[in-house]
Amino acid sequence: MKKINIDAVLVVEGKSDVSYLSSFINTYFFITNGYDLSEEKIIFLKEASKVRKLIIFTDNDVAGEQIRNRIKNEINNVFEAKSEKIVRNNYKKSGVAESSKEAVIEALKPFACDYEITRHSYDLVNIISLSEEPCKYKEKLINKYRLISGNIKSLENQLNILNISPGEVEDNIRGN
Repeated sequence: MKKINIDAVLVVEGKSDVSYLSSFINTYFFITNGYDLSEEKIIFLKEASKVRKLIIFTDNDVAGEQIRNRIKNEINNVFEAKSEKIVRNNYKKSGVAESSKEAVIEALKPFACDYEITRHSYDLVNIISLSEEPCKYKEKLINKYRLISGNIKSLENQLNILNISPGEVEDNIRGN
């Protein structure tokens, strides 16, 4: 099955949502970690909303509702998608990760695009390790782009969400 392309940031609750959805959807993902929607994450999502469409795709439960409401109250021009509680067999939960592919596709169909989503390749492992002070450079990168502290993969995902070019990141390391 060909993946569905969505040129937006899909805001989901957890890693299991990304693991499941990324098997048939090509998009940018942002994980809230359930209720753990810190001010730092809200600030990042505000920055991201200036560059990309934000689609909230959380579970149809109390936690999902609270996350949706908080984001909608703090960030303008966000979109919502909801998957009906069509649960795949052998699952006791009924969240996004447990929804049928058909239900997810139906919920996200209005946001689909007919072109492939591409991501920049940053090679941050080498860029950071080649800097004179790797920890300071990583912190500088996080502060400059208002990224959420995390591992290299997480930082690269955030840079892609913000559409920061690899050249700009490399210029940053040289202090330009």
